[in-house]
Amino acid sequence: MYFEQIPARTIPSTILKKLSNVPEEELMLLLSESNPNAFTRIYREYQAVVFAYANRITKSRPVAEDISQDVFFKIWEQRKTVGSIRHLKKYLLTMSKHSALDWLARKARDQLMREKMRHGAEEFHCDAENVLQSREYHDLLHNAIEKLPPKRKLIFTLCKINGISYDKVAEQLGVAPGTINDHIVKGTRFVKEYLKQHDMAHTW
Repeated sequence: MYFEQIPARTIPSTILKKLSNVPEEELMLLLSESNPNAFTRIYREYQAVVFAYANRITKSRPVAEDISQDVFFKIWEQRKTVGSIRHLKKYLLTMSKHSALDWLARKARDQLMREKMRHGAEEFHCDAENVLQSREYHDLLHNAIEKLPPKRKLIFTLCKINGISYDKVAEQLGVAPGTINDHIVKGTRFVKEYLKQHDMAHTW
């Protein structure tokens, strides 16, 4: 990644000290002009914050580190358009949250897939037609869940698919149980309608 290729010793401290007095709006404009010193100041100022936020969600330091690196890599990649960003910290934390929630959703799906593989013989009927219908149902269910907003998809997967209690999910994500319930109600309504549109009965 680009910022890993800029050793701290190659940037004179006088330059970074001077940039420390530059307003954030001007700093973002400098970054949009591919100024590496502006990027380094942004990285040093916010990397720990982004890492801590991702770590709080994922409960995994290696994953949080990867997310943090990816967030700043994307900022550098998109540097030509960052001049319009007005609240950089909020923007970085939003990127971090989306990446962390996507990782949790993938982790939950992987766990579900492993569980289904272990108990696959118990989940499907012997009749070939029933097996086909069951697979079609699960494919449609998966498609419906994928269409949910990131946070709702994660909550729906953890609670409705993996069977984790609302309270535990609320504690893990740092939100109120009522928020979890709201996402589940709206997510379930969407999934039911999606299955109905595809002539597939639901089990909820």
